Amino acid sequence: MKKHLQLFSSLGMAMILCMISSLAFATEPPAAPSSEQEKTGLADTYATFAGSRSNAQALIEGLFNGTRGTLVMPTSPTTRAAQSTFAPRTGKLGYDNIRMALALAQAALLKVGITQPTAGQIEAVLNGGAIMAPDGPAQTPGVLALRSQGQVWGNISKALGVKLAADGSVAAATSP
Repeated sequence: MKKHLQLFSSLGMAMILCMISSLAFATEPPAAPSSEQEKTGLADTYATFAGSRSNAQALIEGLFNGTRGTLVMPTSPTTRAAQSTFAPRTGKLGYDNIRMALALAQAALLKVGITQPTAGQIEAVLNGGAIMAPDGPAQTPGVLALRSQGQVWGNISKALGVKLAADGSVAAATSP
């Protein structure tokens, strides 16, 4: 009888341990998004900014790999196709850094009144240079140029005159 009681106690303990371990696996956080999911999400987010989804993909690929990317802006009745090929000044960037760089670039262009930037304006706001804004020419130090000098995102946002929210997103433009 004592042996049966020990056997049942051992079986009961084994069942409890199995239940606990299955609960531990059930409460694990979901897996992090794959790099393909991150790339797709970024391309969706910045397609309008970059002029098209293919431009956003080219921009993201270039920033991720530290290689030259080509942006081709579509023609309109008043403009012809514009193309800009440039390499990021920072070398390779991870997806979080790409997200921050593009958010700051977009905010910097919005600050000077540019809502649909050309390929050249995107290149200038990223690598530094002159931009023709609605109120006249503007000079930008370049998001990636500042990052390549070792600047942190908070200092870059200050240099561009835009604010970062607590979660790292761009909150709003500061007054000029």
